[in-house]
Amino acid sequence: MKDDDKKAIERIIYYCDRLHEHVLAFGNSKDEYIINKQYQDACSLVIIQIGEQVGRLSEEFKNQHCDIDWTGIKGMRNVHAHNYDKVMFDVAWESITEDVPELRDYLEKLI
Repeated sequence: MKDDDKKAIERIIYYCDRLHEHVLAFGNSKDEYIINKQYQDACSLVIIQIGEQVGRLSEEFKNQHCDIDWTGIKGMRNVHAHNYDKVMFDVAWESITEDVPELRDYLEKLI
């Protein structure tokens, strides 16, 4: 694995952990997430950072690990960064509580 890919993976894992910390701090409740703007904002910032790090992964790495939806992760980052008013918070919640922990576990096994 290239050093740059390893660094990006370590950062993604870090931000996955940060997202988990937000869920613990605000409460693991979709209803609370849907109504709490601070909760949404905190999670959105981390989603943006995960997407930024995905953008730093080499195409070679992403092609070797094509079972991860790298394009979808980058797309979610773009919505949170550029079209925040179009974020579907119920979809974001599913990503926060299901997709991100799976991504973290997957990447943790690689390093």
